[in-house]
Amino acid sequence: MLVICMLLSLVFPSSGGVSNAASASDKVTVIDVTQYGADPTGVKDSAEGIQAAIEAAKEVNGPVVLDFPKGEYQIYPDHAQKRELYISNTLSRNNGDRGTYKMKNIGILLENMENVTLEGNQSSLIFHGKMMMFSTIGCKNIRIQNFDTDFQVPSVVSVTAEKVEGNTAILYVPECYNYSVSGTTVTWSSDVSPYTGQAYWSYTNNVGHVQGFDMTTATLTTSGDKFFNNVQSMEKLDGHRLKVTYNSAPSFKAGYGQQMRRTTRDHSAAFFWESDGVTMQHVELHFLHAFGVVGQLSKNITLDDVNFRNYEGSGRTGVGSADFVQMSGCGGTIRIVNSTFEDPQDDPINIHGTFLQVTEQISDNKFKVHYQHHETSGFPNYYVGDEVEFVSKGTLLPIDGAKAKVTGVVGPDGHGGTMVAGNGDKADASKTDLDTIIVTLDTNMPSSVSANEAALENVTYTPSVEIENNVFREMPVRGILVTTRKPVVIRNNEFDNVAGAAVYISDDVNSWYESGHDEDVLIEGNVFRRCGVNQNSYSAFIQFDPTNNGAAEPVHKNVRIKDNTFYFTNGTGNIINAKSVNGLTFTGNKVLRFSVNEKANPAKTTLAIGESVAMNVSAVEGANINAFTFNGCRNVNISDNIYDKGVTRRVNITNMQNSEVKIGENEGVSIGSGTQPASEMIYVSSDPDVVRVGGTGHVTGLKKGTATVTAYELVGGRKFQADPVNFKVTDQSTGTVTAEKVLAKDLTVKNPSDGGYSVSGDSVTIKAMGQGLWEIQTANNVIVSGENVNRGDGTFTAIVKMSGKTINDWDEAGLFIYKDDDNYVAVERKHGTNSPKIHVVTEANGTANEDQNTANPSEDAIWLKLEKSGNIFTGYYSTDKTNWKQVGNSITNDKIGNSFGVALLAGTGNNTKGTAFTFSDLEINRKAVALTEDAATGGESGNTENLEKVKSGNAILESASVSGVSFPAFSSETKSYVTTADKNVKSVKISLKAKDQNAKIEICRNGVGNAVGLKNVNEIVSAENGKNQITDQEVALVAGLNIITARVIAEDGTTQEIYRFLITRTGAQDASIGGITVDDKEVAGFDASEKSYSASLTKEQTKVKIALEDLGEGAKAVLNVNGKTYNPGKNITVSGDNMTVGIAITPDGGVTEHYSLNLRVPSDSNAKLEKVQFGSTIQSNENFNANLKEYTASTMTRTSKIMFTAQEANAKITVKCNNVTAATGTGSVETSVTMKKGNNQLQVTVESADKSTTETYTWTVEGKSEVYLSDLSYESNSATGWGSIMKDKSVDGKTLTLYDGSQEKTFEKGMGIHATANLYYNIEGMGFKKFTSYMGVDREANQDGNVKFNVYTDNKQVYTGEAVTRASEMAKLDISVEGVKILRLNVDQNGSDSNDHADFADAKFITELADDTTPETIAVTGVTLDKSTVKLTEKGQTVDLTATVAPENATNKNVIFETSNEKAATVDGNGKVTAVANGKATITVTTEDGEKTAACEVTVEIPNVPVPAPEELVNEVKNEIAAAEGRKESDYTEETWKVYEKALNAAKEAVEQKTATEEEMQQILTALRNAASALKKETPSTEKETPSTNPQTPETPNDGTVKVGQVIKAEGQYGVFTYKVTGKDTVEVKSITAKGKAKKSVKIFDKIKASGKTWKVTSVAANALKGNKKMESLTIGKNVRKIGKNAFANCRKLKKVTIKSKKINTIGKNAFKNINKNATVKVPKAQKKKYAKLLNKAKLSKKVKIK
Repeated sequence: MLVICMLLSLVFPSSGGVSNAASASDKVTVIDVTQYGADPTGVKDSAEGIQAAIEAAKEVNGPVVLDFPKGEYQIYPDHAQKRELYISNTLSRNNGDRGTYKMKNIGILLENMENVTLEGNQSSLIFHGKMMMFSTIGCKNIRIQNFDTDFQVPSVVSVTAEKVEGNTAILYVPECYNYSVSGTTVTWSSDVSPYTGQAYWSYTNNVGHVQGFDMTTATLTTSGDKFFNNVQSMEKLDGHRLKVTYNSAPSFKAGYGQQMRRTTRDHSAAFFWESDGVTMQHVELHFLHAFGVVGQLSKNITLDDVNFRNYEGSGRTGVGSADFVQMSGCGGTIRIVNSTFEDPQDDPINIHGTFLQVTEQISDNKFKVHYQHHETSGFPNYYVGDEVEFVSKGTLLPIDGAKAKVTGVVGPDGHGGTMVAGNGDKADASKTDLDTIIVTLDTNMPSSVSANEAALENVTYTPSVEIENNVFREMPVRGILVTTRKPVVIRNNEFDNVAGAAVYISDDVNSWYESGHDEDVLIEGNVFRRCGVNQNSYSAFIQFDPTNNGAAEPVHKNVRIKDNTFYFTNGTGNIINAKSVNGLTFTGNKVLRFSVNEKANPAKTTLAIGESVAMNVSAVEGANINAFTFNGCRNVNISDNIYDKGVTRRVNITNMQNSEVKIGENEGVSIGSGTQPASEMIYVSSDPDVVRVGGTGHVTGLKKGTATVTAYELVGGRKFQADPVNFKVTDQSTGTVTAEKVLAKDLTVKNPSDGGYSVSGDSVTIKAMGQGLWEIQTANNVIVSGENVNRGDGTFTAIVKMSGKTINDWDEAGLFIYKDDDNYVAVERKHGTNSPKIHVVTEANGTANEDQNTANPSEDAIWLKLEKSGNIFTGYYSTDKTNWKQVGNSITNDKIGNSFGVALLAGTGNNTKGTAFTFSDLEINRKAVALTEDAATGGESGNTENLEKVKSGNAILESASVSGVSFPAFSSETKSYVTTADKNVKSVKISLKAKDQNAKIEICRNGVGNAVGLKNVNEIVSAENGKNQITDQEVALVAGLNIITARVIAEDGTTQEIYRFLITRTGAQDASIGGITVDDKEVAGFDASEKSYSASLTKEQTKVKIALEDLGEGAKAVLNVNGKTYNPGKNITVSGDNMTVGIAITPDGGVTEHYSLNLRVPSDSNAKLEKVQFGSTIQSNENFNANLKEYTASTMTRTSKIMFTAQEANAKITVKCNNVTAATGTGSVETSVTMKKGNNQLQVTVESADKSTTETYTWTVEGKSEVYLSDLSYESNSATGWGSIMKDKSVDGKTLTLYDGSQEKTFEKGMGIHATANLYYNIEGMGFKKFTSYMGVDREANQDGNVKFNVYTDNKQVYTGEAVTRASEMAKLDISVEGVKILRLNVDQNGSDSNDHADFADAKFITELADDTTPETIAVTGVTLDKSTVKLTEKGQTVDLTATVAPENATNKNVIFETSNEKAATVDGNGKVTAVANGKATITVTTEDGEKTAACEVTVEIPNVPVPAPEELVNEVKNEIAAAEGRKESDYTEETWKVYEKALNAAKEAVEQKTATEEEMQQILTALRNAASALKKETPSTEKETPSTNPQTPETPNDGTVKVGQVIKAEGQYGVFTYKVTGKDTVEVKSITAKGKAKKSVKIFDKIKASGKTWKVTSVAANALKGNKKMESLTIGKNVRKIGKNAFANCRKLKKVTIKSKKINTIGKNAFKNINKNATVKVPKAQKKKYAKLLNKAKLSKKVKIK
């Protein structure tokens, strides 16, 4: 409401829930949806009420606000709006889905409306079954804001592995899901319809498509073992857990989850069609059934702060079934800002148009075009006046001269009909269908627009796009897909864990036919983390991928990718993979490793003086990525970017020239080849006098002592510090300390790898760690002398000595004349397949040749020589540097020129790495070139000044601990941890410390998406957040999944690491309450299964207090009044004479229970109904609303029991059925009515107590003589062998067709299923007499179809069919189903299951109304009494009056007797009159039918009436009655209290009637005083209790002498009672050894006294009275909450159990097993259903009666 108050300046209330708001600019009308039947308490279906409010809004001129007062609204599909709609990218025409699901259930539908705001006020909308949440059709300026939406049972089933040990897994099933287990099958089902009692859907095991979600890494996958495959056994455990044992150990681990769904896109979550100006703002979408938010042929759609994510505590990981946002053929501007997208099953955003392929040129300006993709069709893609353009299918380029405007359209209208618009020809309607459109244009098209070669795009409906400030996490395919020729801005978004490309731009005329080309794209300021890692087809951060030939002219143009940060991991192919783009700029970006953890691993840390060791620094988590791939692009510019180690700065090009790529100076990027940036290593010794460290990280001991050496790596603008290493130098000596050798500074190392080369003396050793340089390969550790030095055009010679032989296939090493990776000549040892030789290898522009070779000498050390003369190169080898042997012939390479270097290289193509080759004695043109030099000495090496300039990228945790649960030991390299917790663990404390003191740590629990970042509604704000250390931060746990995410942000502000601590916690799962009180008075008739209640207020009352009794363990309750929330027990301001209180009970794990409480000031002029109860035999088509007077309904039974309750207890109710009075009564009426076939009228009239007001409610009830099977819902355990269970369609979605022996016969109604299949129907109490059906194999099947039909009623087979095929004559079924509960229809395969398409055609039930005709109604004409006057002379004297109704055969002969003076005489319902006191009374009899009357005058004359007792004596009795107020039944024995209670009631009656004589009153007083004196206290409170001599070890102090766990024994007249102390003031019964009468009648007391205090008896221990052979009756006190297993098992004489407690939540296994089969169990009325379930689970015999 706050939003509206801000919006509106002045509100003038009016009747009917409508108010007007005037502002300076316009007049806004506010419509309160609750005034039209919408229920904010969450108890009733609000679908009709919301739509009624929308209809009222249509009658208003000007802006309208449809106001939802804050609350929870249930919206069911049964009475939701239904429309036939065809939605882009949803249903397939190939399998019949398009026809089966063409009707959409729409929760909130706006049609042809303008200037409407749906104001949610943070309300929750809970949807059910399969349905669409919102839709606007033909609307303008619509706002949907401030809602929270979800489905009661999402159709994507999320399950998580909580524990995996060997072949067994414990799976956690979120509490929202309903499921059952039978053998190795688990059946999932939706909630049930409140109208039919049937589930909306049911699936089994893995459901269909399975998507894995690893919560330990927050990554999605479609690989891995499925939870419900390979199952050996399955068991349903408590706490929503499944225990699954597999035939072999599963591959998944704890923390792995599955999202399981069907692939049918039968609805979209929201649908904006032909609308302009639709905004969704501040909306939480927790689940989207089947498909996402779709905009179709609409303009100007905004999503602002619309969050697609689970709510905390849901336990679910899936949010939707497919895409989240699909904008198909939209115009204007599409804005998607400030939103969060997490865990879809496809792409989160897809914005595109639709190409229709030309299939026929009808004339030069008239074309038939066709929807190509099977999931897109049925809606108009063009309107008159739209601008359209044809493109070539081959090139995707617009066809010259092929742009025009539409003047005529004939095709689908989107509602299943045909649209003829403009100058479209009506005659063409027969030539189109759902897939075809005929368009007429305003100008002729060129001949190149031809059938099957061109496609048509709607240019008018191409939008500008703004996607800014959003978060995308856990994407299974791609991130943003957008194709539009209008400007596109993708700015300041965060992407994390996208399996494919984060931004994917296509233009597709071959597959999905999603148009069109992009002309202006800006991708700026985004952060991309871990994208393109799990989708081979989309393995890049950003990808352009039109479906044309890359050699053609570019399709897209003007793309700027600037100032973004890309964090890569292994698996991503490229930063940019672009095809067919003209004008692509990549500038100002950073490309960095996602995770870097430097480690120093010296071989030893204890050195002798003079001894050296290498630090061996390496990254624990490395990654590699190739930078760019371009195909058919033009004008590419790459400049001013920063690249990290691991990026190969290579540009791969296809279908384009090198000149098309411009690379900035110092970019380090090369075309066709590339190097990785070199990192700068800096080493620092804490004590240079003890150890020195050289530039290559070699540490040398100098003198005895200890010192620390720290290594730093500087790369990509970041600094990484390895863990410092402590060295100890002993006083031993290895000799003189010599200078350390390092690589000569004139040499360059290209693509260095850790440990890839080393220096010793004057030589360099290179290990074959990577590939060679052959064509596209990239080598590591290429050591180059004089790179790109101009050598002139003379002769050039290079010589080197090389030691080492090739060992593995594809090893190679040698001497290179090197220009770059794609242009060189080498002489080298090279190992072919088992064939080592010496080769001369040449490569020019990426084309290599190695034909010149010679045999490999046996010597280990050889000399290699290369000579160059112009473009001629010759290779030699020698074993002594004197005698040289030429290797093959000289070769020519004209690509090297005069500028080149000399390189030494070792590589391999084998998985076995590390073959070492040592090089020395390098000569260039006969001059020696040093390969090594002396290293600098001292405590530092490298440019230490840079250490202060560069900020650290260290985001590693040093330590982590979580108290309260048990996690595996922490390690910095392990990023995720998994454990469990029981319901008693309500919170944990977490402590974290980062390695880098300048890093920051932030933590959150169940952060949205359970991933990177803290943009979520569940952030934990710690006082220490933002520091490098957090200590003992308490984190509350919810039931189910708890993912505590610790994000460490490095000093550089961008590098971050994520650590996850997953805790699955079992909740109490108890949403029960024992009752409701209003101002400390219990609301009458509370039963937890009933959700609506009422209570009275006084006229002047201003405050009311509502409290709840016996709230379930761990549950939380909230009261909602007029959008404001209150805690129970607090005063609430009374608003008006009629107010509704919503009561929401949220358990500790589980689904929220809702109750509504209506509070009213009683009014004698009120004549409204409060409640209508039809039971199961009459189905109303509308929800009851006291303000709605006319309804429709249906029935299939002749006799129905009904009940009506008025809002006022003193209002008169009259019920008529077909104009015959069925019953009358006051306050409420319960009766039975008889219906006939056809229409029946049920009329209920309520007359107010003061007779001033009459309200009449009417139900027109259709008596159905037959009911089609397909109009009923099948049970959740029904299943089909393939495909879907089809209603009114065949398995393939076609018309049901069978063979009748002579020809094919079609059927409109029936069921199509595939063998092996079973359909189950619960038909108990529906009044069905017969079931009939035709059965056979549908004619759509081929000859393979061969099945057998079987039918069962209550597990008894009543039909056994012969084997039939499609050629068999259909069989006719006609069976009785009277009294049947379950009907099972079975189809078995007869051999192969191929094409077993079975039909139950024209399947229907014949009801008991089938033979009924309109019954003759005989109206009442009059009534007489057998007496007209009566005289009575004694008090209590009676006389019977007999009424005679005329005519004798009247249909309704019911009568009602009434007295005019109850003080003189009373009369009962049978006409018995009783004298009370002297006076006169008129006894009137009234017929129910026609209200005919007759009367009898009664005179009471009692002689000698005794004188009433004197007032003094009466006051004494009153004082005794007042004294009773201080006495409680629980304090006294049952026997003495009964005597006292009887005397007390007699006294109260005497005082009230005022007729007792003095003698009588004195007797009453004496009896009451005697009974009071005889009252006896409960003996356990005075028993002698002594602590056990062997108490248990106490856990917590209780009082001075008794502690928790200690045992108390009490011995007295009832026997020996043993209790165990369980809490501060609570005990548990451990055993009872009764004596005397107590042996047969055992009582568990409410309280006992011991150790000077009172204790509540709250539980009964396991086995407490197991096997008791004497006990016949048992009373359980009112404070007991738990009964242990076997507590009363095998008590075979136990016949009577009385449970006084309203608080029991747990009854253990077998607690009442094998008690007497004739026993009765008496329980509190409000707990009957709950206790029945608990007792049944405790193995109570079904023969035992529960009262």
